[in-house]
Amino acid sequence: MPDTNVAEFRGAASYADQPACCTADRRGPDLTIGRVGLGSGRPAYVIAEAGVNHHGSPQAALEMIEAARRAGAQAVKFQVFRAEELASPGARTAAYQRAAGQGGDQRAMLKKLELRADDFRALREACQKAGIEFLGTPFDQASLCLLRELDVAAIKIASTDLTNTPLLEDALTLDRPLLVSTGASRPEEISRCVELIGARGGRAALLHCVSAYPVPEERANLRRIRALAERFGLLTGFSDHTQSIEIGALAVAAGACMVEKHFTLDRTQPGPDQSFSLEPEELKRYVERIRRAEAVLGDGSLPYQEIEEEVRNKAGRSVVARCAIGVGEKLTREKLCLKRPGGGLGSEAFEKLLNKHATAPIAADQRLTWSMVE
Repeated sequence: MPDTNVAEFRGAASYADQPACCTADRRGPDLTIGRVGLGSGRPAYVIAEAGVNHHGSPQAALEMIEAARRAGAQAVKFQVFRAEELASPGARTAAYQRAAGQGGDQRAMLKKLELRADDFRALREACQKAGIEFLGTPFDQASLCLLRELDVAAIKIASTDLTNTPLLEDALTLDRPLLVSTGASRPEEISRCVELIGARGGRAALLHCVSAYPVPEERANLRRIRALAERFGLLTGFSDHTQSIEIGALAVAAGACMVEKHFTLDRTQPGPDQSFSLEPEELKRYVERIRRAEAVLGDGSLPYQEIEEEVRNKAGRSVVARCAIGVGEKLTREKLCLKRPGGGLGSEAFEKLLNKHATAPIAADQRLTWSMVE
């Protein structure tokens, strides 16, 4: 990518006025988004995907930031593009887009959904004030440059750009973590992308994604989350295109370290993605279910918990005399047994007591102690 100063496009009214270039000047720690680390038992990172559900309205986009914050998301993400750089003249829309009333011309649809560079600057500032991370998905080099200027903490790569080597290489020069969706991708395509990122010393997480809109719940294929992590050795999340408020929690149970979910202020508004997006209260419940799932999953530690102590003591077993045992008698398997409650010598002591001799009288059903034997 040619070396161009950010000042050349600062203040540009639209992406059409910006050069398609950017440079990198910052190194960061291992995979984090802002100050939040991913994986290693940490809570799932929730990205509220505003996408283009602002329908080209800067005011709606601003309102979406606050809605995402109230829902409990850590980040809100927008799609950043220039229609003329993304779609050729005459490119047809997908069936789901036409069904949403977006017409048949892809470039015309995208043009209506564009936000200006200054709009994104205002959105970035609003996110800073609201205490929520601003993220973006760039679809062209100039959009990537703008995200660099805005100092985003990570770059989202759309599933459709997993094979877009020029965009990936340019994104890697920013030295930000790449969050790479893997929808509609062959395993060998994912491999090439991961190899490219590794060869450039990049940092990345993969997002399992099913590129259908909406995705039927039975097609979510959440086991692919762990399969991706095991195959490629990267943190893996889930980009959710279902209409469910439950699937995010299930994805976390399946191993997702982050979850991305489309949302909207109102599903009745125009736009190609409204039908499979959650409204603000639904998004809040979606996040709550993720947090509930995490609480239920726990940390996986093997030792028993303190809340189990009483049952362990009351229902556990101690070594007791099956019958009265006199001084000097040899302890045999026939003279000992294990009975409730616990708290005395447990089953691990049973075999060690055998063949020892009683040093004091032991009554039937009396719990044994080491001081009673030699």
